[in-house]
Amino acid sequence: MLHLTRPALLLALMPTVAPCMAQWDLTFQGQVPVTANGANLDLAWAGGLNFVQVSDVDLNGDGLKDLFLFDRSGNTVTTLMNTGGQGTNAYRLERPDNASATYSGLHDWALFRDYDCDGKADLFTQGQAGFGVYRNTSVGDTPSFELITSRVNSRYVSPSGTGTLANLYVSQVDLPAIDDIDGDGDLDVLTFSLLGSYMEYHKNLSMELYGTCDSLVFELRNKCWGYFAENFNNNSVTLDTPCDFNVPNPELGEQGDRPEATEDTERAHAGSTILSLDLNGDGVKEVLIGDISYNNLVGLYNGGSIEEAYMTQEDTLFPSYDNSVDLALFPAGYYVDVDQDGKRDLLVGGNATSLSENKRSLWYYTNTGTDSSPVFEHQQEDLFQERMIDVGEGAFPVFFDHDRDGLMDLIVANHGYFAAGGVYTGKLALFRNTGTMDEPSFELITDDYMGLSTSGIGISMYPAFGDVDGDGDLDMYIGDLQGRIHAYRNTGGPGTAQFELLQPNVTNSGGEPLDVGQFATPVFEDLDGDGLLDLLIGERNGNLNHYRNTGSASLPVWSLVNENVGGVSTVEWWNVTGYSVPSVFRNASGERELLLGSESGWLYHYGAIDNNLNGTWTLLDSTFLNVRDGIRTGVALHDLTGDGELELIIGNYRGGLSFWGSEPILAGIGEMNTASGLRLAPNPAAGTVEVTLVQEMTGNWQLDIVNGQGQVVMSRSGSGQRLVVDVEGLANGVYTLRVSSVEGERKARLMVMGQR
Repeated sequence: MLHLTRPALLLALMPTVAPCMAQWDLTFQGQVPVTANGANLDLAWAGGLNFVQVSDVDLNGDGLKDLFLFDRSGNTVTTLMNTGGQGTNAYRLERPDNASATYSGLHDWALFRDYDCDGKADLFTQGQAGFGVYRNTSVGDTPSFELITSRVNSRYVSPSGTGTLANLYVSQVDLPAIDDIDGDGDLDVLTFSLLGSYMEYHKNLSMELYGTCDSLVFELRNKCWGYFAENFNNNSVTLDTPCDFNVPNPELGEQGDRPEATEDTERAHAGSTILSLDLNGDGVKEVLIGDISYNNLVGLYNGGSIEEAYMTQEDTLFPSYDNSVDLALFPAGYYVDVDQDGKRDLLVGGNATSLSENKRSLWYYTNTGTDSSPVFEHQQEDLFQERMIDVGEGAFPVFFDHDRDGLMDLIVANHGYFAAGGVYTGKLALFRNTGTMDEPSFELITDDYMGLSTSGIGISMYPAFGDVDGDGDLDMYIGDLQGRIHAYRNTGGPGTAQFELLQPNVTNSGGEPLDVGQFATPVFEDLDGDGLLDLLIGERNGNLNHYRNTGSASLPVWSLVNENVGGVSTVEWWNVTGYSVPSVFRNASGERELLLGSESGWLYHYGAIDNNLNGTWTLLDSTFLNVRDGIRTGVALHDLTGDGELELIIGNYRGGLSFWGSEPILAGIGEMNTASGLRLAPNPAAGTVEVTLVQEMTGNWQLDIVNGQGQVVMSRSGSGQRLVVDVEGLANGVYTLRVSSVEGERKARLMVMGQR
């Protein structure tokens, strides 16, 4: 069954780690509102799209075709469920908690096709030097798949007529056509040859041998189907190509009056995509071809018949009668009914893994003709992306209260937005929290926070916020791709934040630019408890660097303590890099713990940090909560609802985010109102707040104020029924106020709104 969270070999070689904390029980929260340019992003937390492959398949058994999106960036899956809106592209995001586990064995490409004619599309995906097939065994609304074969074979026929059974070869960078090419009811395969630019036709013999379409028995029937060849210097083709190395009496037409063969012109094959469809309503298959090095689709029109495939026309800028495909690199076409009008439309996505368009990644052409004779009309270039948070390539979330209204806003860094010529522009996006202390919601304010795209820092900017000049507001340090740190002072005064460059390259205690190698991801944290913020910096190598502030609260001096503090590493056994992205929080006991994003996409969870700066921190989990949202993840943790529970936002290399809610991280959190046994007035508070125990506690009790990261920021002792607490020194925000004694604990939510 295709349900493993990781390949079996990987599981066998991973070290055994302690179980995750029991109080963590995250569920996907896709309904948290997000708006951009006045529009609601109903797919906001879907995780973005970069290099997506599309299939239509009924995933929940309701009789409607849903969309299965497989992204080559991290081999991730997004499922969009059909809501039944005829004439529209009405889909809702469905992210079951085990979505990643259900499809985790897929890689390179994944397409749904019904090979056994049971009405349920089966799953074809790249395997070892070819492809494997999972039969759809779903019952009701729960998808399930059974491995039929991990390697589909075909009988390869030589020019002499002898045959050898071997794996049906599909390059890991190619995308084959899996379709009924000869019209007999079973699925055949078109793929490019191992060594050259010719298209092979592998006929499925299921109908011929068994009279049914439920088998996968293939034989190579034509080594140059359609009699064309891809050209070496561009992505056009040469028609009327001789094929002296073909099989005897090729199934789809003999050479006949075709040009005489002169030599075998097969060349090294780089990569191509194939979509088979009938473009002119004559019942024979044409093909749309994409090339790994080019931006356009080539349409080849079949002037032959089902019995004799012969390409006679070429459209090098398909569709030349409309807005031609221009997708930067390696386009691939998909023929699915997106708008649910009974006619299949054309979608085109990039089949690369990098160096290609990452913001307009899925082109949509509606079909204004018929299903058997389509006419494609260009609609948009960011299908579904315009309904998601998508910041291009890479998404690394960081919480920061930009407008100082007490609600935590969201800063999202990226690797960069793709531009012509393979250039990337790095930016930070600001999503302002426009919700309440109970219910967060976010609005995109700008995709270029503080105009940092023109700062010269470059791509892969990563921000950290902390008061390093001692003036009571949060300043910004930015890590970059080169491993350097750039300091910006907050000059915004009592209102919203405003930053000016303070130090282009932050220096260490020796006066040299601070440098961690590549991909610096800083976070501020007072690790040694001396009241001064230290720097933890992740990097490409997957470790953490610890720089201690040996200066003062207003004039820091950064002294390197350890280049691999705690022995932390996010490097998997099969790789040499880890791309560690740290986030620090407090557990139920108030102890400091660490959560890290990684290159593999898994979240690493470390404990035993406090009073252990010279020792080894404990790896609690290297597959935290079995949540993997793609490669090169980043994490942000905060109590966004003020209920004592930490919410988790995960970014990934597709440029999107997912939102997860957790069980209480602070033990015993109950209802945050007067029913909890506490009354706070005023609330929100500015200078002081009066805390009243609805029922007086016996003897002395302790009051703690806990921030959104689980840190105790203020403690007071009291007795009796009332205590007045000065909160003027606290930053604006939502806090948990906790009163405890031998009789137990009482908790309420406090909002501080004094700092302007």
